[in-house]
Amino acid sequence: MKLTNQYVAPTRTNVKHLTSTYENGSTIQFASGNIRSEDLAATDVSVYVEALTEGLSEFLNSNEWRQAAMEATPCEFRPAGSEASGQQIITMADRTVSFDPRKNWDNETISEGPVLAGSVIFTEPTSEALLISKRFTILDHTLMAGFTEQSMNQTAEKLLRDIEYEAAGSIAKILSTAPSTESVSETKPTGKPVEIAEDLIDILTTHVNQTVGTTLEDFVVLLPATLLAVLERAAQRAGVEDIEALIGTSVQPYSGTDYGLFMLPKMFTSLSYREGRNGDVWKIEATRKGGIQGWDIEIMTIVDIIANGKVRVKLSADGLQTEAVAFPMITRITLS
Repeated sequence: MKLTNQYVAPTRTNVKHLTSTYENGSTIQFASGNIRSEDLAATDVSVYVEALTEGLSEFLNSNEWRQAAMEATPCEFRPAGSEASGQQIITMADRTVSFDPRKNWDNETISEGPVLAGSVIFTEPTSEALLISKRFTILDHTLMAGFTEQSMNQTAEKLLRDIEYEAAGSIAKILSTAPSTESVSETKPTGKPVEIAEDLIDILTTHVNQTVGTTLEDFVVLLPATLLAVLERAAQRAGVEDIEALIGTSVQPYSGTDYGLFMLPKMFTSLSYREGRNGDVWKIEATRKGGIQGWDIEIMTIVDIIANGKVRVKLSADGLQTEAVAFPMITRITLS
């Protein structure tokens, strides 16, 4: 027969700490029966780390993320050990290309030459690949008071956005000095959000590279995150769903240093993600740090930037002598 008033010594299985939301300090809750594992999980840091890393890995290595990545920026996903895929694209319009002076067989110095519609552009990776790495530390004492599913979701969403914007900023930095990036300068629009947005759209439309696209819709616009608030407000005033509907093409914000706006042609693969041997693009690692009583979490991937375009230009009138020169595929617009 079980005695209801029988003494039960406190143990790890029947005592848990609770932090009051409205009072400073903690209370101890005691129960004569064992506490269920789902109750303990809300203060178990290892459970939080495991759930967070597994959730991030599942999403970042899913078909859903790959589809979103391709919509945001022209890209490919290549198997482990393979090289980034260069492309051969036919130009749509005639264009004169300037390049470093070259000498032909007649000892004439040539510094520019015509690229005719129908010429083939070859793309190659830039000299720099990009290691995307986000590392942060979770200390035990910050979660011992407890956590909720919603707070974990908010943390994951913030991490994903930070990774996206910071990685795009690193890509903008590499593109700003790439040989195939053509830079132009425009006066920075001022006024109300609607006026600024209209001026930005006009600037982008004016600088459409007709050799790799015909309309603004043929490009992805890489722009500083500082312009998001202005463009979102302009979209609201215009009564459209979002920024992409306002501008008429895909948009990828980036954070960090302002390198201007970039117009990436959708018909060219701009990014090449390297898959691991297990087929995953992203690698998520959690390491226990006993010295600080916490966990180090690192999220990483490696991506090559295929942004160096080359085309063969005739150096002699008979066309027998040609040279491969950098071809401006990407337009960078700096606002001053």
